[in-house]
Amino acid sequence: MSDRLILKSAHGSASILPERGRVLQIETGGHEAFWNPPEMTAAWNLGGERLWLGPEASWFWKMTDKVDFDYYQVPPGLDPDTWQVGTSGVGSATCELKLHLASAHSGNQLDLALRRKFELLADSGMARGTTGVGLRISTTLEILAGTQGQPVDLWSIVQVPFGGKFHIPAAKRPEARNYFAPCPADETAMSDGVFTIRVGGPAVFKIGINPCQSAGRMAYVRQVEGGWLVLTRSFPRHPALGYCDAPLDAQGTQGDAAQFFNDGGMFGSFGEMEHRSPALICGQGPQSYTETTITTLALLDEAGLAAWQRSFV
Repeated sequence: MSDRLILKSAHGSASILPERGRVLQIETGGHEAFWNPPEMTAAWNLGGERLWLGPEASWFWKMTDKVDFDYYQVPPGLDPDTWQVGTSGVGSATCELKLHLASAHSGNQLDLALRRKFELLADSGMARGTTGVGLRISTTLEILAGTQGQPVDLWSIVQVPFGGKFHIPAAKRPEARNYFAPCPADETAMSDGVFTIRVGGPAVFKIGINPCQSAGRMAYVRQVEGGWLVLTRSFPRHPALGYCDAPLDAQGTQGDAAQFFNDGGMFGSFGEMEHRSPALICGQGPQSYTETTITTLALLDEAGLAAWQRSFV
């Protein structure tokens, strides 16, 4: 694996791997937020925060009439990948990647460029009363050439260890869609304006929430020694725009903006907090899109957790 770049603040740090375009870890108070495999490998970008591209049906599934993981393959242009490292400094790093994607079942192809910038937030830039660490990630996707009409989107994935719950603010229970086997009913709950999903059960499931029901923010809350570790991510969502990633049995419908996965021990002991960008369409409309996400991590006591919960809703 390549050398890590450690971005440090007074209350934590972020470990960046620019040559893979990813964040390996973010920590505060001696507690790490992300899940990583026991042994890191150059063969697969498993663990931490990473960027893939969608729609999944175009680039990952060799067959789209049913869910069968024997016909699932990560595109080699995406993973493993080798990014060109740009500037790096005390609190930031940049990287770029050019790649080619080809569908295994439709013949559609795209040539693409990606650019990412990682910036550690200053302590003074955090919300008043918040002690922790924050990271801003700006990502640009550009279509260079390809099959006319083929959509593509940004697919951001944060992997977290078992033992906590995803939190999604919602006025009512979202009409979440299943991507694989149905999510067991007892793994989710709705209370006080927050939809929660337990991470750590034996079931393998993935559910999606469309941009009209997504608030553009999500969190993972896990009890650790000394309090509660609260990982939050905010991301842009645009209900008026088209999203292109949907379950295999719902292709052609409005895609989802937020997705949540429980591994169930299939590849490791982790869950995934995912979000998508609106789609770019090759040869139609804008051919580039830039999004900025904010990721924060805080270690809270019971009073701090209660205050966070009120502000999160």
